[in-house]
Amino acid sequence: MEQELLTIYKAIRLPLLVFALTFIIFYVYNKKRKDRLEEPKYRMLDED
Repeated sequence: MEQELLTIYKAIRLPLLVFALTFIIFYVYNKKRKDRLEEPKYRMLDED
């Protein structure tokens, strides 16, 4: 029983890691979110 759980854990670990990294990269580099985060920077430059 314990060996089966260990095998399942090892099989799921890598795809889960890949999915998590893909989600994080997509979240960080999403164009719309990036534009929204940089907008105040340009507004501050325009006001000076």
